[in-house]
Amino acid sequence: MLRAMAVDLSLQSQTPRVELGRRFDGWTTDRVIAAGMAVALTAVVAQAITQIVDFSVYDLRIGALNSDVHASIFGVLSLIAEGVMAVAAGFRGLHSHQRSRWLGLAALAAALVAVRAALPGSAAAFAVPCAAVFALVWSLTSADPRAARTVVLASLFLLVFSFAIHIVELELGNVGKSWPDEIKCLFKHSAELSGWILLATGVVAGMLPDRPDAVS
Repeated sequence: MLRAMAVDLSLQSQTPRVELGRRFDGWTTDRVIAAGMAVALTAVVAQAITQIVDFSVYDLRIGALNSDVHASIFGVLSLIAEGVMAVAAGFRGLHSHQRSRWLGLAALAAALVAVRAALPGSAAAFAVPCAAVFALVWSLTSADPRAARTVVLASLFLLVFSFAIHIVELELGNVGKSWPDEIKCLFKHSAELSGWILLATGVVAGMLPDRPDAVS
């Protein structure tokens, strides 16, 4: 009987990281990752098409389609994606033994959204909070399932890549309207948008079970 109780306790210790309740039945790491990747791919393709059309047909006169304008459709989507990541981090904080660190990440990410919205043209202004967000995400997701962790690492790579192009751009200045500039713009903003979407995806996927039957 003691052995049976020990086995029972062992099984209980392997419960999912977050007790989500029945409304989240069927949510798994793989499903969330697949959905997040589909959203990221759709957003990047749509962004590329609208940017090319705006440049080649309208000579960048439609600000809502120009990703270099931070109030454009995809600039706003990037902020929304980051906001979703902040909410996901806060939700994990409410259900994690690392509550204070997750809630700290959520608050910092939300503050970063505000800074990016208020100072859209200044990459240097959000360099430090951005680095802090990346470091916290890196640390907090280190024990997540491999698939979710891989998505997080890929998203961080994309965001660092985008940030590096922003910094180089500030140093060299904007050359003007040309196809090389537009290609650079596409790489920069596509990496930023997909990076925030995938980071939100990885944070959510990391708190879910690998199999539907593992959901509480």
